Amino acid sequence: MHFTPWRTVRGRLVLAALLVELVMLAILVGNSLRLLHEAMGEQAREQAEQIAPVLSAALVAPLAQYDYATVQAILNESHAIRGIDYLAVTDAVGAIVATSGWPSGKPLPPVDAHFSLDDDPPRYDLALPIKLAGQSLGTLQFGLDLKRILVARRNLLTQGVLIAISELLLSAGLLTLLGLLITRQLSLLTAASLTVAQGQLTPATVPEGLDDVGRLGAAFNVMSRAIAERVEQLTRANEETARIAASLQDRTEQLNAIFDLSPDGFVSFDAQHHVKYASPAFFRMTGLKSGDIVGLDEAVFSARLAKVCLDPAGFPGLAALKIDLAASGPSGNGEAEQPARAQRRQLIELSGPGNHVLEVSLRMSQAETVSQILYFREVTHETEVDRMKSEFLSHAAHELRTPMASIYGYAEILMAQRFSEEEQSEFLGIIHRQCGLMIAIINELLDLARIDDRRGKDFKFASIDASQLVREVITDFGVPTDQQAVALVTPGQPCWVRADASKLMQAVRNILSNAYKYSPGGGEVAISVISTGPDPQMPVGIRVTDQGLGMTSEQTARVCERFYRADTSGNIPGTGLGMSIVKEIMELHGGQVEVQSQIGAGTSVTLWLTAASAPA
Repeated sequence: MHFTPWRTVRGRLVLAALLVELVMLAILVGNSLRLLHEAMGEQAREQAEQIAPVLSAALVAPLAQYDYATVQAILNESHAIRGIDYLAVTDAVGAIVATSGWPSGKPLPPVDAHFSLDDDPPRYDLALPIKLAGQSLGTLQFGLDLKRILVARRNLLTQGVLIAISELLLSAGLLTLLGLLITRQLSLLTAASLTVAQGQLTPATVPEGLDDVGRLGAAFNVMSRAIAERVEQLTRANEETARIAASLQDRTEQLNAIFDLSPDGFVSFDAQHHVKYASPAFFRMTGLKSGDIVGLDEAVFSARLAKVCLDPAGFPGLAALKIDLAASGPSGNGEAEQPARAQRRQLIELSGPGNHVLEVSLRMSQAETVSQILYFREVTHETEVDRMKSEFLSHAAHELRTPMASIYGYAEILMAQRFSEEEQSEFLGIIHRQCGLMIAIINELLDLARIDDRRGKDFKFASIDASQLVREVITDFGVPTDQQAVALVTPGQPCWVRADASKLMQAVRNILSNAYKYSPGGGEVAISVISTGPDPQMPVGIRVTDQGLGMTSEQTARVCERFYRADTSGNIPGTGLGMSIVKEIMELHGGQVEVQSQIGAGTSVTLWLTAASAPA
């Protein structure tokens, strides 16, 4: 920062001192000139008082005798006196009779008692009457030359100015040096302050002393050290704060990523029990939007969420969840709060597409900004699996109970009574057939269990010629004695598919078996291999067609469900698991099952598989 000299303390002190000294010198010179003026004026008056009586006495006689020549001679002699500028004598009537030093014919200057050096030329004019015995003979007028006074005043003024300039220069130097000594520490303090202002918080130590400025320097040193220590503390605190902020930012980003990727939904409430935040998964589950719920209190939120749920599996509300949570909390005997899994499971079913089922739980929070958190977990698949398991077990128990009841009943009859060999043989045949049915059911249940458990891990995929596989199935298949042989239709070239040979043969056998079972009146059963084109990426189909009973569209839609049977009369043997096994096998092959049927016109089942290149 730039400072002009007169704005500094030192500059102002020097200027003030010089101004005072200048005024004092001006007063001194002016007073000297005044005293000189007065002294010289007094001296001129005294000289006039000395000259006037002598001249007047010398001129009385000649003037009385009208001896103007003598008067002139006296004036000429008197004019030689130093300091007299001119002399003149007038008679009683005022006519000039003699002059010395004054031009002839020029009127005499007026006589003024005022003494002034400003006239040109500077002169002191006096007039003195000449009398004899009280009678006026004339007037003596003369002027004293004051040039010597002007010269003396000029010399005095010149000397005074020179002395004043010298005094001012000397004073300025002395005052500057003195001001420098006085303000040196102030300058150092100023420089140190500017250093601090520029960011250097540890300036060099300024001199200290016992005077006021020295104590100020000591205080500044203490302050600079305190600032340096405080800045160091703040720097460490800022570094720690930055580290914590970075850690919090990282944690926040991780939590946001977890919430964004998590399939579970969260809704948090602030200290006033208003919705503060909801995770993206919650909005995906419920179809609600952020503007629909953020800011709502818990009662309004409960009502809003209940609107998107189905009755009776609707949202019970936060109040009910809190009651349930309190019931699972600390017991009366002082035991600790039970874990969340001990709470009653709350399920809600949404009214949107798919009828999603969510598990809801509530967590209370001790944080200042979060009072409680609602947790939503998608359990649709689990619920469906539970339902399917229950249904599966129910069907399995029912299917096993029927042959078991027959086996148990006929065995009990044989044990209780005696029958003929023919009747015993009939009963044992029934028991044998029912045992075979039970074994078939158990084997198919085991097949499904293995498929569900391993999910294709035991499948051995390879490039297989579908036509050759179908021929092997037909060769090994036992066609009923009262039925026609299988009609085979295959392309002229191999149809390569990617499949597990044994599992695919099992699927084809199941379809072939169903075709014969559901054709009790006979009719042709045909199996064909379908190639959709020369492109190896096009699917390959294995189609089994019968001329049997056929099915309705509703039956066709459910034909692959476990334990589902289109024939409800019980006349056609079966477990209801064959087509479900086919469906599981095809799904693990990446293929699909296509069923087309018409009542009384038979059924066509096609297994579509991914085509493959010929093995190397």
